[in-house]
Order: sequence, then C-alpha cells, then structure tokens
Amino acid sequence: MLTMLFIHGKCTIDKISDLFDIFKLVLTDINIDDSQSILQNSLKSHLSSLKSNVASRGHSYANTRIRGRYSVRAFLDEKALGVTSLESYTAILETVESDWKNFIIRIQDLRDSILKGNRGGMLLDITGDRKVLDAIMEKAEIFLSKDSFPELGSDQAPPSIDFRSTPHPWVDSATKDMQIFDPLRDEGIAVATQVAYVGEGGRLYDVGESVKGSVSVVSHYLTTGYMWDVIRAKNGAYGAYSQFSSTDGVATLYTYRDPNPPENTLLAFHAAADVLLEDASSSKYTVEEKNAAITTAIIGTIGDLDGSALSANDAGWVALIRYLRVSYFDTQTL
Repeated sequence: MLTMLFIHGKCTIDKISDLFDIFKLVLTDINIDDSQSILQNSLKSHLSSLKSNVASRGHSYANTRIRGRYSVRAFLDEKALGVTSLESYTAILETVESDWKNFIIRIQDLRDSILKGNRGGMLLDITGDRKVLDAIMEKAEIFLSKDSFPELGSDQAPPSIDFRSTPHPWVDSATKDMQIFDPLRDEGIAVATQVAYVGEGGRLYDVGESVKGSVSVVSHYLTTGYMWDVIRAKNGAYGAYSQFSSTDGVATLYTYRDPNPPENTLLAFHAAADVLLEDASSSKYTVEEKNAAITTAIIGTIGDLDGSALSANDAGWVALIRYLRVSYFDTQTL
C-alpha cells in the first residue's frame, strides 16, 4: 500500500515553466491562515453533493460498503469515498468552524512533513508525445534540481520507506478498525428516495489464491443474463449488476433504483448460483445458443478490461498508478 500526495496539471509546451511555478506556489506560498471561509464553503458544497450522490447512486455506495468488509484497501476506500466519508467530512467541517487555530497547525505540520521529507520519495510523471517530452525535459530537470527548488526535500531526512515491501502503518490500524467497528453483518442505510439500492456479496477466493480470468466471464454472464432477465426485465429494477474483483476475490450483486422490497431482491440474488448451474447442465439450450451466450460474455469481459479510449491525461495517470502498484495484466488470461 502506498500513500502519496499528487499535484496534477496540464499545459502546452510553451507554458511548462509556468506550470512548474504554480506547483511551487501550491506547496510553499499558499496563505492557509486566510482560507477558513473558502474551506468552509468547499466542505459544505462537497457534503451536499455527497448526500445527493448517496441518494441517487446508492448502488455504487452499497457495493463499496460491502467490499470494505473484506480487505484493508477496500475498507480505506470506503472510509475515504463511501458512506462513512460523510461522518469524516462533517467532523472536519465542525473542526474548521470551531477550532480553526488548531486545524491550521495540523495543516502546516502536514505541509512541513511533505516539504522536509526525503527527495528520494518524490517523483515527477509527464505524459506527452516524443516531441513534447524532448522539448520540456531540460526544464523538468531544472525544476527537480535542488538549486531550483531548495524548499522541497531535505538531505538530512530519513530515507523514504517503500511500503510495497514494508507493512504500511495504516494497515494495522485499519485491520483493528475493521474488527471493532465494522464486523460482518446485515445493515440498512436510510436515504431520502422512493427506490432501494440492494447489495449482497462475499469472498469467493482467499488472498493469494489463483484466480482465472474466466471467473470474470461468469460474472459478466450473470449481469447480461439472469440479472437482466429476472431483476431488471421481470422485477422492474432500473439496473442490476454482478461484479467480481480478482484483486481481493470478492464478488457482489447489487441493484440500481430497485422498486422491490429488499427481501425480494435478496431472494433473487440467492437463486443466481442455482441458475448458473442449471444453465451449464440444462439441455433446454442448443449448443449454438449456449456458445453464443458464452461468447457474448467473453467479448463483454474483454471490453470491460480494455475500456474506452483514454485521453492522454488519463492514459498517463493510469500508467503511473500501474507503475506504483507494480501491476501487470498478464494475469488476466481468459
């Protein structure tokens, strides 16, 4: 697990020096003392959007909530981006409004830790074609030099820890939080909506267990077959999905804008496995029909892996995350 602060930007070739200057300003010259009202308004706006999203996109939050019960990474994702983040942002807003001086001290300590950290733990990632990279490389090297940016990094700071090979301190605390505050259980979250977002899931594969790409095909087959036919077409939910993650071995079923009582949808979820076994062994389909459905699921799974064409900005970000995670796709064999 890695925890890093990223500063993003994009510009044309002739503006690269200006962009680097903005990066410097963000890290060193922002007057935090005068930003209380700005931060208050930003937090209030974000909280309002988050509450609205929970009511309109509850299926995504239900899926994140379920997955957060099975792995530390997913648990932290839920705390930062899921329903739990409502509590976190509310607490931050209360602190900003009632204890601004101490909040400023915490922010300044955080900035000092970044600026005074070891430069070996910092990196610069640039995306562009060969012409762009050749044109800006000299300016990038100047920006990274100690003489150009003396405020950033300290030679006396201890070496940065590589948390890809060393346990991250958040892992231990998050594991304890998972056991104390978030035990496996059924739960319902009340939101102001006339429809439901129902989710159910669990771990199919243990951490480190080999997972074949064909499992993702089965998950896609469920979404386009049983989930569509029964939960969407027959029962009237606006969306119904099956999702499997080979990263943590967790599978989930969840619905979007579901007009049915949750217990009815859960019964439909429970019947999914039997339907899969029946489809695999039943003679009611011809060989051609079975092959067509399976082929469609394979093509759809490959399409999900490929995704849509990325912009240069998105492609660079994805490449950076894969580099940091040491992630390769040769395990995604169908």
